[in-house]
Amino acid sequence: MRRLVHCTLPPELVHQPILHDLVRTTTAVVNVRRANVDVESGVAWFLLELSGPADQLDRAEAWLTGRGVTVEPIDA
Repeated sequence: MRRLVHCTLPPELVHQPILHDLVRTTTAVVNVRRANVDVESGVAWFLLELSGPADQLDRAEAWLTGRGVTVEPIDA
């Protein structure tokens, strides 16, 4: 299964290793399709392609949301 999601990080998470921690937390394959990180202004977003079993994709999204990341599904 494959899912595209747009993730927006709050300013306090811009300096955190969110993607590293996500990969270590789930078996979902995480592919960064597009991203913008502006450390000075505290703005960061990712367009992620998540692949794997549906339960792992749900787990990945729940983990991101639990950390304060806004996760929006993208219809492809």
